[in-house]
Amino acid sequence: MIRRPKPPPWLDLSTPLTDRARTQLCAWCRHPVLRALVGHVAALDVRADPKPLTPLEEITARLQGRTTYCLRIHPALKPRLLNRSPEHIRSGRCRHLVVADHHCTRKPAPADHHTTHTNRLF
Repeated sequence: MIRRPKPPPWLDLSTPLTDRARTQLCAWCRHPVLRALVGHVAALDVRADPKPLTPLEEITARLQGRTTYCLRIHPALKPRLLNRSPEHIRSGRCRHLVVADHHCTRKPAPADHHTTHTNRLF
């Protein structure tokens, strides 16, 4: 077994570096999410719910303003998140799994009330 060296502590590995989907927990609601960079030129850091959608659920998610993605799973490759463009949607039923943007079910923790608010920047 080959031992890989530990990454340096200053390297932030929580942000995705590729379009390969990884599972993480949402920082606010603690639900599992898929996280990856989506797009070729200006990639977006995407958090998507791992639950596959039916065509009706995809339409509902789109009407709610959520973006949908294809979760491409191949036996020999790592899962990838791909953007579902209008052309992709118009071409018919997707042969990959369709997932939507993550929608948190719980509000974030309240702000600390011990700080004083002034009109100063620093």
